[in-house]
Parts: sequence; C-alpha cells; structure tokens
Amino acid sequence: MTAIIESTYVFMWGALSVLMYFVGKKHGALGYIFSVMFTFLTVWYGLRSFAGLPMFEGVLGIIFRCALAVFLVALSAVCIAKKLRSASGSHENSGGE
Repeated sequence: MTAIIESTYVFMWGALSVLMYFVGKKHGALGYIFSVMFTFLTVWYGLRSFAGLPMFEGVLGIIFRCALAVFLVALSAVCIAKKLRSASGSHENSGGE
C-alpha cells in the first residue's frame, strides 16, 4: 500500500509542476518558483519511491527541509514585492487627483 501512495506522490508533484509552469506563463515569477519547487519535490520523492534511497533520513532530510525553507522565503519575497508594487501603484494613481 505504501508503494502505491509513494508513486502517487511522484505523479502528483509532477502534474503540479507542469500545471504551475503554465500558470507561470500567465502570472509570472510566482508560478515559475512554484514550478521549480514541485519539480524538486518530484525528483526527491521519485528517488525515494523508485530508487529506494533514504531521502528523508539523516543529512538528506536536513537538505530537504532547508531547500523547502529556501522556496518558502523566495515565494514570500515575490508575494511581498508584488503586494508592495501594487500598493505603490494604486497610491500613485489616486494621490495626484
């Protein structure tokens, strides 16, 4: 049963990666960062499921968590920058009138 679930995760992350790539074409950097993150998850879970490597134990588990933290910081930075840009754009447009 766990082998089926592990392989399902691989295909789910892969499908989300492709979907976010097309979303990135429409919405910009945020979609592309999500696409790269889901590609990373696809490879990571694929190595665990199909190669049988211990990808979540020891040093590899720490690398996995650090990589996800980097993605979280990057996604947060893009969201904050986008929000600040839209707030300053609306402030400039309404301030002159």
